[in-house]
Amino acid sequence: MGTSSARRGPGTAAWRMAKGAATRYLSAEGGAPLEARELVRRYVAALQETGAAQGQDLLAGFRLTRKAAQSLGEFGDIAAQSGLAAALASWGLEDVAQASPETAIAGLTSAWLEDQGGLEAAVARTALAACLEKVLSASPTSPPGVNGPSLVKSFLAIMLSQRLAFDLGESLEAAAPGWPAYRQGLARLAKELQDDDDAITDEPFEAGHWQGLAGWLWVTQILERVLRRFQDNGA
Repeated sequence: MGTSSARRGPGTAAWRMAKGAATRYLSAEGGAPLEARELVRRYVAALQETGAAQGQDLLAGFRLTRKAAQSLGEFGDIAAQSGLAAALASWGLEDVAQASPETAIAGLTSAWLEDQGGLEAAVARTALAACLEKVLSASPTSPPGVNGPSLVKSFLAIMLSQRLAFDLGESLEAAAPGWPAYRQGLARLAKELQDDDDAITDEPFEAGHWQGLAGWLWVTQILERVLRRFQDNGA
C-alpha cells in the first residue's frame, strides 16, 4: 500500500481525486480552498481502494507502524514513571543517556525498526523522531511530562500526515507557494488527524503490557478509530 519512490500515487479514480484534493489544499491561486479534513478523507479512500485491490483491509499496510507504536508507548510510560535515563536503559542505551537527543533518537529508532526499509519504515522513523524530541528534551533524571498513550496518539497522527505527504508529495509540492506554507499545511493535517475521541482512555492496560496482545490491540484500536473518522461511512 502506498506509492513508489517516484512519489506518484496509482492512477485510479480514488488516487486522482486525492491528488486533485492535494493540489487544492495548498494552492494559493484560484478555486475554493480545501479543508484538511476533506484532503484526509480522500486520501483514506485512496488507501482503502489500494488495500481492497490487494485483498487487504486498511490496517494491513500499517503493521510495522503499530509495532513501533507499542515500543514508543512502553518507552513513554517508563520515562513518565522513572525518568528518561531509566527509559533509555530499558532499551540498552545507558551510554547515550547524557548524549545528544539526535544520538538517542537514532539508537531508539534503530532498536524499534531494526533494518526495515520501504515507505512504511521511512515514515515511521520520521514520526518517531518528531515524538521522541518531546521526551528527550526533558532532564534525563526527571519525568518528561508525557506518557505512553499520549505519545502513541501523537505518533499515529504525525505518521499519517507524513504518509500522506509521501504519497501525494508531487501534488502538494507543486501547489505549495513556499516551504513555510508547505510545513503549515502538514501541521494542519497532523492536527486534524490527532484522535480526540474521549471514549479511548489514557490508561489502556496495566503498566508493562505494551509489548503484549493488550498493547497491540490498543494501538490498533487507536489507529482504526482515527481512520474511521475519515471514511465515507464514518462519523
